[in-house]
Amino acid sequence: MAGTPQTVAARRAVIAEIISTVSVESQHQLLDLISARGFTVTQATLSRDLDAIDATKGLCADGTPGYVLANDSNTSLPIPGADIALARAVSDLLLSAESSGVMVVLRTPPGAAQFLAGHIDRGRLFDTLGTVAGDDTIFIVARSTSLAGQMCSELLRLAESGSTTHG
Repeated sequence: MAGTPQTVAARRAVIAEIISTVSVESQHQLLDLISARGFTVTQATLSRDLDAIDATKGLCADGTPGYVLANDSNTSLPIPGADIALARAVSDLLLSAESSGVMVVLRTPPGAAQFLAGHIDRGRLFDTLGTVAGDDTIFIVARSTSLAGQMCSELLRLAESGSTTHG
């Protein structure tokens, strides 16, 4: 069962996700988009949320006018170039990758697990349910057993090649 709590933090994360993935030209359009995700807010609340996440009017990634995030304060969102940084980090830090059921277990040198897990979270290569990092171990919950195995294979390939391109 999946769900998003009806909290201010969850609503703001959804707004930031929408703004970072869709060209949103108006608050009315954004109200419709967040309503489709199960949130009901007023125009005034939406304005406060946009201020809180540092969203401003500007040019979207596709060149159209719309809301953009003024900074990368929400580090849980995928960011441009994250996959290249992930490939580099995996190449430098991954010691082993194994899957068991839907779990993926990664080993890193001491002190590197949280750094690598952050790259995995911000990248767009893997659709995971969650990532937990300790000092030298990362636990990832994949959406299925087959996806866990694919993730291990891809991470090992990245570690050996240092690149997100296949070949």
